[in-house]
Amino acid sequence: MKAKKVTQQEMERALEIINEKYQDNVKWNRFDKNGNGFNFTLKVKSSKEKGHSYGYDFPPSGRKPRRLTSACWHVHGDFFETLLEINPEAVIMSRGHRIDKNGGNWKDWNAGSIMYPQYMSEKCDCE
Repeated sequence: MKAKKVTQQEMERALEIINEKYQDNVKWNRFDKNGNGFNFTLKVKSSKEKGHSYGYDFPPSGRKPRRLTSACWHVHGDFFETLLEINPEAVIMSRGHRIDKNGGNWKDWNAGSIMYPQYMSEKCDCE
């Protein structure tokens, strides 16, 4: 992902704020300066705590898939929303989609298959 028109302080503040909701479990997986923004990814410190995602379960086995340290869809959405509250001029590019003050956040997509759909918002324990 890439965030443009933001400062490092704004990025760090957004992470600090969402960690209040996710019990200090979210951290940078990648955080690199790039031009007028940052390339970044988010992960969790513990896959046993709030904010983690689950691996894929194809075909569905009836049991919980493996817990991952990747931050879930909700963590990312909360981070984007928080960053835009801090700096309304921020622009986030994620998976080819633009997220800015005019919208684009909270778009869900099928990460599974046609036969076994699994939406990103379903790959965690968040509500």
